[in-house]
Amino acid sequence: MHSTIAKPEKFSIWDDIKRNDRAYSMAVSACWGGVFLGWTIGMIGGILPRESFKKSFGLGDDPTTYANLTGWIVVIGQLGCCVGALVTAHLSDHYGRKKSLVIGAIIFLFGSILQINPTLYSSTPRSALTNLNIGRAIGGLGVGITGSVVPSYISESSPRHLRGRLTGMYQLFAARIFPSVCGIAGSFWVNYGLLRRFGDDPDRPELWQIAFGIQVIPACLLLYSIASQYESPRWLAEQGRFDEARHVIAHIRGVGSDDAEVQDEIQAIKKDVQGRTKLSIREQAKEATSSRKMLYRCSIPIILMAFQQLTGVNAVNYYSPTIFKELGLGGASAGLLGTGIYGIVKIIATILALVLGVEQWGRKAMLVWGGLGQAACMLFIGGYLFFHGDGGLSIASYFAILTLYLYIISFSFGWSVAPWPAMAESVPNHLRSLTMALGMVSNWFFNILISKATPILLNSIPWGTFVIFGITTLCAVAWAMLLFPETGGYAIEDIHKLFEDVIKQSLHDNRWLLQRPPPRKQREPEDEVEAAAGRGSMDSLRSVDRFLDEEERP
Repeated sequence: MHSTIAKPEKFSIWDDIKRNDRAYSMAVSACWGGVFLGWTIGMIGGILPRESFKKSFGLGDDPTTYANLTGWIVVIGQLGCCVGALVTAHLSDHYGRKKSLVIGAIIFLFGSILQINPTLYSSTPRSALTNLNIGRAIGGLGVGITGSVVPSYISESSPRHLRGRLTGMYQLFAARIFPSVCGIAGSFWVNYGLLRRFGDDPDRPELWQIAFGIQVIPACLLLYSIASQYESPRWLAEQGRFDEARHVIAHIRGVGSDDAEVQDEIQAIKKDVQGRTKLSIREQAKEATSSRKMLYRCSIPIILMAFQQLTGVNAVNYYSPTIFKELGLGGASAGLLGTGIYGIVKIIATILALVLGVEQWGRKAMLVWGGLGQAACMLFIGGYLFFHGDGGLSIASYFAILTLYLYIISFSFGWSVAPWPAMAESVPNHLRSLTMALGMVSNWFFNILISKATPILLNSIPWGTFVIFGITTLCAVAWAMLLFPETGGYAIEDIHKLFEDVIKQSLHDNRWLLQRPPPRKQREPEDEVEAAAGRGSMDSLRSVDRFLDEEERP
């Protein structure tokens, strides 16, 4: 029997990009949709405390009123995202992944334009605030659509050995894109630059109008770049368009349509979709709840996105200037500067996680070890604020600020990148539209909950805010260890076998927490014959890892 283990080779990201340039190009084109999310999150946190923004929208100086109104400004956009995510379940199934991305980009572009000058057609600050919230709701609708479609589109189109890295790039673009004009990191620095240029002058609305206006750039980039890309091959196969699907797979891999691996992949996809009628959303929901195993598998995106938010990362993203102030870094410029450095740390850590972590060490190890690092940092900051909550700078406060940076490094190697490929590849192909939409609804629901609760918690019990996030992160780590098998390295059509006995498989896969799993390569024909005979099946513990066990024995 041929081994299913490939000997480790020296890895070079540049050589990998050159060999798979079309796959990386496809992922980058789609990931501009992630910048919608990143810019929206990072930009609003730096705008809300500015005096010109408060004056333009009549937010006032009362802490309780200000916390309530600013919380709703954030929440309104997220409600739009929730609706967009729900719409996607039908939209991406009916029109395809690519067209859904175009529709989402156009809606986001329109919403962004409305947000640039909401005071133009209003007579009072509060009516201007209403106009702003309408624009944020429309923009959020576009964010919700693209946020649900991008991971599915990339996962369905990527070669399996790159699926984790390419799908995880969504988080790089969403949270910290390398061109320093977009994403969370870019929005932090734009806010800092605008503050340095205009000062915190209540009569200079340009400070927040320019920040809102820059949102149109990623929308235009997505519309331009996605135009040259193909539709998802698995969506094409579901429509019975197998020749087009074969052409797309061959194009992305840079080989001919008659290549053996392309033929094997298209045959696996055919086997998966043939004999299965196209399901409506209601029928997908019925299928998703047809058994306990299927229900749990289809719940993976919901669970992953809930835990990702409950680690507290977007509480830090939205309100980082306020958090730095609590840690002793006073002054508007100092707070934004600390936030901007925080964004740079994110960029570097996320790139390293994509290059060195998600494919080499797997999804499960990143969720566990990164989560433990996040929890430790959150609990330390909570303890610091409990014992040193006077807001003054000291040696302990500098260490607490450093811990916040260590937190985002842990997040980048933990619950930042890994959940995106894990959720997209864990669910069945024919139910991916519904389950990914529900996953993003979960993301936005908990995002809303946290963004609404965080300013209130920070105003009342700052230390308790971080302790809560530390405890929920530990719960996420426990789930990843006990109830989530390693999904990296398998063909999408084979992953369902990992969930036959999810607890045993999850505990079995915990061995890869302390050692790097050997890379798997595609099975040879002899292996497929054995699999057909039942000797190489992937049921429960006797999964593909069975072959790893045999290779490791002396």
